[in-house]
Amino acid sequence: MEIKFDHVSCVMKEKNILQDLTFKVDSGKITAIIGPTASGKTTIFDLLKLKKLPKEGSILVGKEEITQRGIFSNVLEYNSKIAYIPSHPESNFAYDSILKEFFSVLEKYNYNPAKRRKHMEDALEIVGLHSSYLDKDPFSLSSGEARLISLAIALSYNPQVLLWDEPTIGLDKEGKQTLISLLTRLKSRYKKTILLASHDVDFINQIADSLIVLKEGKLLFTGTKKEAFKDANKLIEEGIDLPKMVLFEKEVAKRKKVELNYQSDRNDLVKEILRKS
Repeated sequence: MEIKFDHVSCVMKEKNILQDLTFKVDSGKITAIIGPTASGKTTIFDLLKLKKLPKEGSILVGKEEITQRGIFSNVLEYNSKIAYIPSHPESNFAYDSILKEFFSVLEKYNYNPAKRRKHMEDALEIVGLHSSYLDKDPFSLSSGEARLISLAIALSYNPQVLLWDEPTIGLDKEGKQTLISLLTRLKSRYKKTILLASHDVDFINQIADSLIVLKEGKLLFTGTKKEAFKDANKLIEEGIDLPKMVLFEKEVAKRKKVELNYQSDRNDLVKEILRKS
């Protein structure tokens, strides 16, 4: 499902928090929003979740249009197409078992009671967890497990769009690699449109297809990673954190006086350096 922001502005307490944003999130791809704190990443999610409405402009999510007057289709039907996973997923837990967490969501979206258990087990299998997790207390989970459970609950009602805020908080290197594999599978096999917001630019460099770069509510860049990092100096001047690989590539190119092509994979970068040396 494609998402389009068309000259969207948003105001809170008479302060512009988003200013004239126009960008596209491609269907079936992974797009990441990056930028300093208070750049507007959370507000974009709030607009897509209908927690806020644009002051100006419009947002098209598939065929559904969101304007300052709201959304004209059934809100529950719209929400069934959009899943949001917060930076601290335990904040969404309300029950003493994961089974009840699943049940509350599937009941809200009127899933057949006879098929709810299968939806739960299938969703757990997708994220690599056993059905025995249904009996666990969600507040007893590790940070990594809580993220996977939160994702599984979202997948159980089969949304077309996944919104994920700071997906790597609390994850070690192994946990991040697991998450990369999972997100790649959700994109390629299940055709999910995935929009991430993160300060972890090294993770984003590994997983995202495209970037949306924000600063103080304004759009600095939208396009592919290769296009974004081609002119790294411009982003550095704006105070945007860059992936270690991009900074390393920039330094090697400077020292060896060669032009290197952008590479998101470490091994490919090494090969590129050896080729040009």
